Amino acid sequence: MKTFYTFSSLIKAWILLGLIGIAGLVKAQDPMFTQFYNNPLYYNPGTVGLNPGMRMRFNYRDQWPNLPDDFKTYNFNMDIAERNIPGSGGLGLIILNDKAGSGKLKTSSIGLSTAARVPLQENMVAQVGISVSFVQKMINWNDLVFTDQLNPRYGNIYQTAFQAPDKSKVTYPDFAVGGVYRFSETNSSIAGIQGTLGVAVHHVFRPNESLLGLSSPLPRKLVIHGDLVLDVDQSSGSFYNRTSNPKSFKFNPGFNYEKQADFSTYSIGVNVLKSSIYTGIWFRNQTFDFVKSNDLMLLLGLYLPFNKGSRMKIMYSYDLILTELRPAAGTAHEVSIAIEFDDINLFGGGNADGRRPGSAGRGGRSYKELDCTPF
Repeated sequence: MKTFYTFSSLIKAWILLGLIGIAGLVKAQDPMFTQFYNNPLYYNPGTVGLNPGMRMRFNYRDQWPNLPDDFKTYNFNMDIAERNIPGSGGLGLIILNDKAGSGKLKTSSIGLSTAARVPLQENMVAQVGISVSFVQKMINWNDLVFTDQLNPRYGNIYQTAFQAPDKSKVTYPDFAVGGVYRFSETNSSIAGIQGTLGVAVHHVFRPNESLLGLSSPLPRKLVIHGDLVLDVDQSSGSFYNRTSNPKSFKFNPGFNYEKQADFSTYSIGVNVLKSSIYTGIWFRNQTFDFVKSNDLMLLLGLYLPFNKGSRMKIMYSYDLILTELRPAAGTAHEVSIAIEFDDINLFGGGNADGRRPGSAGRGGRSYKELDCTPF
């Protein structure tokens, strides 16, 4: 007799059952992006206004497309820096929509972020930021499949004993805090060096996200990230002015660490900008043993300058699963589009580095190398 209960049906059933766990029976986890470096506000509110002007970024991720019900995440964020108010970093907006299981479980959020800027030395600056979000989580109980509905041979043929609760959505406020440190240097062998290190804590007050009327506090998430931008171009001009130089060669190694409840992940890799082409290679794992990495991530992108102070960046990353999960789940695709305008401020009357014309930083040097967009 022909078996109608295919392998894909099994996968689908277990994914749907997993959604029930996410909805309130187990600890949930936040969406994760491969291109964390192109989604700074999502990971750390301390990065709001870290670079000058206004930035708008759109991120799309499609994870495990081989499954009947894959995971799709959309994210839009923008921030605008403010250097003309002492201590101000800027303001930011972030909108996220996450769909799991063909949208059977949806998470939507909109939040505002702000940061305070603290100059430390002529080539060092720190920022601390806070994000306040309004989150709504929804589920469609009628589309879920439970184990008591499944027949080993014929699949989903039974009625479930599960009684769907009246509640199909939950809303709550959510808070995140973060800090970031940046320095800039130059020397005879490398035209410019800029380093950034950040730490953030999400879900500070652990909101209850249960859809079953239970107590299911969202676990806090710790994020630690860092990167270096090395400008190896030996042509004349400042680090800032060479940002859009087609002859520039920039090397950008970095790392990202996330821990939420019992789940942790480490990403390490490097991106390179040569002329107008981005390339990158990254590894992700749940331990520090990157020889046995879970994922290999490849990046390809375009750097499209409009003029000296504005540009568009388009990047695509391909996540290759290196474990036995790959045949069933497939890969992951992620696209990021960023549009940047360096000369836009909330309030006019000063330079992009936040000083009146003709002034300089401590020691006679300016903050120009700190307050640039090097990659």
